[in-house]
Amino acid sequence: MLARQGALESMPAGEREAENRYNPGSGVLAVHIDPVGPDEAHPAAIEGEGTEVRLFTAAILAGDHVAARRLVQAPLGSGLGHVYERIVAPAMAEVGRRWYENRITVAEQHLATAVAQAAVASLYPLIRWPPGGPRAVVGCVEPELHTFGARMVADLLALDGWRTTFAGGRGSLARGLDGAGWGDVKLVAVSITLGAHVPAARALMQRVRERAPGAKILVGGRAVLDLPDASRLLGVDAAAASASQAVRVARAWR
Repeated sequence: MLARQGALESMPAGEREAENRYNPGSGVLAVHIDPVGPDEAHPAAIEGEGTEVRLFTAAILAGDHVAARRLVQAPLGSGLGHVYERIVAPAMAEVGRRWYENRITVAEQHLATAVAQAAVASLYPLIRWPPGGPRAVVGCVEPELHTFGARMVADLLALDGWRTTFAGGRGSLARGLDGAGWGDVKLVAVSITLGAHVPAARALMQRVRERAPGAKILVGGRAVLDLPDASRLLGVDAAAASASQAVRVARAWR
């Protein structure tokens, strides 16, 4: 555990700061990324999953920032959606399963999440972010703390031409509804991970309708997948089962 904590503390300051921000429109013209060989990362981690997922899962659980960064940067040519949905998301799901089965501690889960987020943040300067676009706000229902999935949706929407604001978790989206500046919001995307938060989500949707009556509301997250007819139950315009589906649905509203 001390080795893992040391790996987290040794993460470059720039990457720690980049975890909570990105700069659309600030891509680079070209980048050379060395591929990761099987002997440069950690042993296989997930039975039945692809090599990239196994290696990335092992890297983030070990607190290996270098391997984690290289594992997400190497396939970036296949698209950010590929990196998020084929590598990062299944790896994070495996980390969650291990925690649920008491195979890793809460501290190890938090470290793995932090390393994964830092690896994702390392991609931001390598991407050409389109400027402008209609405004979208992405966040989580209070008191949701699992914000990584919503952050990836915000990134993919920004890459697809939305002027995206990521509201984060800990109720910040709900608090933001009490402020000004919601008149030009065209899309509100909300992540709901835990079923216990569904009642709070319904209340949040009502507030969104009041503050931004012209905005479309899109929901996603694990709790949404378990709801029959989620759109009707939550009073929203659509529900998405994945980040890529959320982008496709939102594209029709842009």
